[in-house]
Parts: sequence; C-alpha cells; structure tokens
Amino acid sequence: MFRQTQAQNTRDPPLTMTTDRSSYGVLLLLVSMLMLLCLNQVLNLNLFHAINGLSPGVPQWLQLAITDLGHGSTLGTIVLICLLRRPELMPQVLTASLLSMILVPLLKQYFDAPRPAATLDFLYIVGETRLHHSFPSGHSTSAFLFAGTLLMVMQDKKSKWALLMGASMVALSRILVGAHWPVDVLAGALLGLSCAYIASYIPLVRMSPKRWGVMAGVLLITLLACQYKETSQQMAWQIIGLRWGLLLLASILVIRQYLQARQPLAPRKLARA
Repeated sequence: MFRQTQAQNTRDPPLTMTTDRSSYGVLLLLVSMLMLLCLNQVLNLNLFHAINGLSPGVPQWLQLAITDLGHGSTLGTIVLICLLRRPELMPQVLTASLLSMILVPLLKQYFDAPRPAATLDFLYIVGETRLHHSFPSGHSTSAFLFAGTLLMVMQDKKSKWALLMGASMVALSRILVGAHWPVDVLAGALLGLSCAYIASYIPLVRMSPKRWGVMAGVLLITLLACQYKETSQQMAWQIIGLRWGLLLLASILVIRQYLQARQPLAPRKLARA
C-alpha cells in the first residue's frame, strides 16, 4: 500500500509575520509631543532656520535624491519591490495608502497653510518653489507610512532603526530644501504612522502566485506610466536615474517572479503505509 504525501512548496512559505504594536504607541506619542511643541511659532521658525541653514553644505543632488524617496512614484516602486518578497502585506499597504491619499489632500485644502517661501524674505530653496498647501507634508506622510507598516512586522531592531532613520531623513530633507516647516513634517509623520497603525488591523492575506503576479504587473505598469508622464528635462539627471533605476529593478524582479510561478510544482512523494 502507498499513500501520497504532498511535498512542501518552496514558493509558498508559511505566514510567519506577527504584528507587534507594543512599542508603536510610544513612537506615536513621541511624534505627537514634538508636533505640539512645534505649534509654537517661535520654535517652529527657529527650527526651520537651523535645519534649512544647513542646505548650502549639502550637495543639491543629494538633497533632491533624499527628498524624492518620499515622492509617490519613487516610494511606490520601493513598496512594490518589498511586496514582491512579502505580498501578504498588500491589503495593509493598500489600506494605509488609501487613507493617506484621502486625508492629506483634505488637510492641505482645509488649512491652506503658506509655505516658508511665501512668508520668509530669506531661505534656501532647492528644487521647485511652492507657496501654498504646506500642512501636512505629503512626502513625510508617505515615508512614515511605509516605515510604520514594516516596523510592526519586522523583528530585527537594526532594520527598524534603519527604517526610522530613512523616513526621518526624508522628512528633514523637506525642511532642508525649503519646502516645509518643521510642524508640517511632524504632522505628516504622525499621519503616516497613524494610517499604518489603523491598517495593521487588516489581516495578512496569502494570494496565489498567479493572482499576485497579475497585481504586481498592474502596479508596475501603473508606476511606469506615471513615471513616464512625470519625467521632464527640468528634472535633475540624478533623480531621473534614481527613479528609472528603481523601476528597472522592480521590472526584473516582477519578471523573475512570474517565471518562477510558471515552473511546475514539485512532484508528490510516495511513502509506504
């Protein structure tokens, strides 16, 4: 007599992620307190001048590259690359992104706060000059939304600190290039972390390789179309290289995953009863 025992499918590892919110509340509280402190106009202004005053000492291309990591299409490509490894996070990422896409424009329109360039006689500006809709910072929201989503499912402390440092650099770069006040980036950080926290209650979902391949392909095509539309001759070549380099990497990974999904499954093992 023989019985069939199914071989483990190496392309379909078990869900091992657990959501850890134990220290997340402390982070939310800390960012909230910093934002409340920066509601003081004197402190907000002094912090802006202190950070923005460092701009001449940092190469402009580096400032633009760091701040561009919070841009929608650039960060979207990074998110897609991460999701290719952990597609079960897709529902949480989509939920958090949808919340931020609704709340950020509403808050910007409601407050219609002037940007530094609209009120200050002297400041350093790198890149495009904008005057309106300062509060909150959309780049900071996106960066901390992404970081917050991964913070609650990652176990390695060094990786968590690296995520926080990366998101903080994006937020600080918005002040460095003269686009936002400190209170704007702190509000964006709080909003992004809050969206990620709410979305963390969406359960992790395993998708079949075929369904995930279709979704990844649609996301990649959307990002490629957005980037093609946004690319212009006025953009720094470093930013163009960064964005298209990330898209090239994402394309290679999507194609590789598609090819792996088409490979036949391992045969079933036969074991004696």
